[in-house]
Amino acid sequence: MTFLIDPPLLISFGVISYAIGAKLTDRTQLPVGSILAIFSTVTIIFTSSSLYLNLWYMDWFWTPFYPLVDSGRDLMINSGLFSFESVDTQGLIDFLALMQIALYPLWVFLGTRVFARYSRDS
Repeated sequence: MTFLIDPPLLISFGVISYAIGAKLTDRTQLPVGSILAIFSTVTIIFTSSSLYLNLWYMDWFWTPFYPLVDSGRDLMINSGLFSFESVDTQGLIDFLALMQIALYPLWVFLGTRVFARYSRDS
């Protein structure tokens, strides 16, 4: 996961979570869509934060991209496509990364709203 693909991925997770929840409404009283949306949001925040912070247990995630990226932070910032600074990121880059991760719940919420809007039209 990178900052480049996370927003569309999170929007699709919101749509899929609520679609699954809508299919299961006759089987359970639990808010399955909300539970799945929250679970996917927490999972992506944990994964993205761990990659950005270069935590050792996420090395398996970025090493397959090694010729293109040098670390989890490099994967999150550059996605192997760009050449932004990813080693000394104090200041603006760290702030922008924090803001991107802070917006993750918004992207999932937008996905749930997209599902709600288009499921009514069907």
